[in-house]
Amino acid sequence: MSPDSIPDGGFSPGGHLSRLKPGAVLLARDMADPNFNATAVLICQHGPEGSYGLVLNRPSHMPLSEVFDKAPAWAGDAARRQRIFIGGPVQPEELQILQVTTEPVPGSFKVSDQVYLGGYWGDLKDVLGLDSKSLRLFLGYSGWGADQLSKEIEEGAWEVWDVDVKRLLQSPEEAWLGGIGQFKMFLSTL
Repeated sequence: MSPDSIPDGGFSPGGHLSRLKPGAVLLARDMADPNFNATAVLICQHGPEGSYGLVLNRPSHMPLSEVFDKAPAWAGDAARRQRIFIGGPVQPEELQILQVTTEPVPGSFKVSDQVYLGGYWGDLKDVLGLDSKSLRLFLGYSGWGADQLSKEIEEGAWEVWDVDVKRLLQSPEEAWLGGIGQFKMFLSTL
């Protein structure tokens, strides 16, 4: 029996809480909140002041080129090909940049081994010049106040998974863009 389950098949939060840290992935469990129903969230920051994460499995229905009122002429095919995800309900107009690299941009912070968030980018041209396999773009983010996420886990709202985030982000998106069941099966292979 898993340390995260109890004899009647219920949920035991203890093991899940112990894995809660930057680089962990949250999987929603029967969420009523439409912002998080059937989502997988990468925790980017977690500490006494709260938590910050990005929803991994909510692709936007529009390419990056359509996010702008008027896409820059130089963006061309790169902006049309670059998929953008809905990172969460907080500040949905803010672009979040997640990069898999051994040479992060200045000002970025480490989420896990070779995975960095944010940083000081010259302009969008610098972002779109990167290999799309090493880049994930998000509009908005998910945020929790002090102890809020821990309480939600204790209430059974989230499972917490410890995974190789670099491998997850560099894998084909089709392997995990389905529902939570598909995402969970994929995570068990990492």
